[in-house]
Amino acid sequence: MSLLRCLTLFLFAIVTAHVANAQAFEGVIEFNKSTGPVVTTYKYHVKGEFVRIEEISARGDVQGIMLVDLRDRTVTALSPERKLYMDVPNMRLPKDVETKVEKSGEMKEIAGYTCEKWTVMSNQEDRLITYWVAADEFDFFIPLLETLNRKDEQAVFFLQIPDAKGVFPMLGVENKLDGAEVSRLEVKEITKGVQKESLFIIPPGYNKFERN
Repeated sequence: MSLLRCLTLFLFAIVTAHVANAQAFEGVIEFNKSTGPVVTTYKYHVKGEFVRIEEISARGDVQGIMLVDLRDRTVTALSPERKLYMDVPNMRLPKDVETKVEKSGEMKEIAGYTCEKWTVMSNQEDRLITYWVAADEFDFFIPLLETLNRKDEQAVFFLQIPDAKGVFPMLGVENKLDGAEVSRLEVKEITKGVQKESLFIIPPGYNKFERN
């Protein structure tokens, strides 16, 4: 084999490996959200710039669905029970909070990922949130939080963290400054794999809900 051919194959292998490593996450993230005694299970189906959020009942049924388009920054809510869909307007102004962020360098294993401990504290809001984050090209997560524009502190505080692109919190624990726990988000399972495009469109037979 010629030197030129060997060099070409070597460069091709490097480029291929780089592209594979840089590929955005595609798959399913299942997690629980606990607020006091109330525990709710959610699933994120992720494919490119589309995210499907499913709320799962204790019996395992899908109670509600949100289809999020990260390109257009739009959210569509689906009701599987009533076969209805509606556009979700984003009327809320972003919340401005004063926070102190610390990336500790402390590591531990969660859900098969090596995670780093990050904390965000706000005296103004009487909150300390501890995130254990994993890096795996989770590039969808920051645009998802920005599109949903939720008011809960777990989302608001995460957006205060600089250089958080590509990470996902495998565990997030929200406490008051006196130590009392307010909420907890905990990933139960992550499954990588190709997601069907049909998951991210309004199913046939659904009617649009119109407010009177």
